[in-house]
Parts: sequence; C-alpha cells; structure tokens
Amino acid sequence: MILFAAALLCGGLLAGCQKSKGDQLNPNTVTSEGSQIKVESSNENNAGTSQTEISLDEKRIIPDQSFDVELNDWGDVRFISYGPEAGADFEDVSFYLMKDNKVVYSFPYYGENNKTDTYAGLFDSVESVGFRDVNHDNLKDIIVIINYITGAGPQGMVPRPRARIFLADKKEFHLAKDLIDDITENMDEKDINIDNICEYLKNK
Repeated sequence: MILFAAALLCGGLLAGCQKSKGDQLNPNTVTSEGSQIKVESSNENNAGTSQTEISLDEKRIIPDQSFDVELNDWGDVRFISYGPEAGADFEDVSFYLMKDNKVVYSFPYYGENNKTDTYAGLFDSVESVGFRDVNHDNLKDIIVIINYITGAGPQGMVPRPRARIFLADKKEFHLAKDLIDDITENMDEKDINIDNICEYLKNK
C-alpha cells in the first residue's frame, strides 16, 4: 500500500511538472498556425506599453502595398500594410516591419486605438507607399497615401486620399502629425501623391 501511494504521488508530481513546462514556452519561438503568424516583438506598443507578441493574420496583409526594402539601420526588411479586421467599425490600416518572418517593428497609429471615426471616415485602401528622405537627414522616411470614405455630401462614397508620414530616427519612426495636418489643410486632394508631397515638403 505504501509503495502504491508513493507511485501515485510521483505520477502526480511528474504530470504537474510537465504541465508547468508546457505553459512556459520559449518566448522567442515563431509559430504559424493556419493563417495566423505569431511572432515576438520587443519594441514599445503604440499605447506606450511593451507588447511581447504580435499576431498577424495573413489574409489581412495587403500584398500589393507590402514591399521588400533596405531601410536605414534595419537593413533588408519587408514593409507590411495590414488591413482592418473584417467587420471592425472604424478600424484603421496599420503598418509593420518584418525580418526573417518576424515582426520587428509596429508603426505608431494616427488615431487613438487605431480608430478613424474622429478624423477620416472608413478605411478604403492603401493607394501607395514611398520610401523617401523627407527631412534631409540621410534616413529613409515613409510616406503612405491612404484612401478613406467619409460618407458626407454628394461625393461621400468616393474615396478621398490622406497622407501618413513616418519620420525615421535610427531604430524607430515618429508619426509626423504636424506635416500630415499641413498637407491635409493646404494641398488639394487631387494633388496628393508621393512625388507632390516630397516637392511640397522641400522647404518645410
């Protein structure tokens, strides 16, 4: 009886150890489950808190606006345009850098909690992406033209372009809200494209 009880106790302890070991998976492991890519990211989250894991749904990646690029100290990376979740109200597009199938950087959001309802309307599409040195510091900045549907007025269902500018600073990018607001207020919508924005910002 004593030996039988001891065997049961040892078995229980071993099962507990196995469960504990399974709960503590290597945080640097990259896994792919179906259409989900789960990876580790060490940069700060857009809300200012550390985000240890970012999960990307491959179906939401916009392939024709995602590019392989050599980008400053990042080296060879892939810039990812990532669409909103289907059915999500006023969710905006978001952007990432990936390297070796890992997300290494998530770009800051324009709207609070990545929502568009206070400034743009509904996300429609990413029209273009440009990698240019906007502020002449020999670092590639990123300009994105994004189309939104405002729903206001007779042309409310016609997509309208808005610029998004990320200024490079070594190992991070800053959302240039002052430049974005300047372009929104002073450039005609029909003139909003990568080349015209670069020309407009030459003396800013």
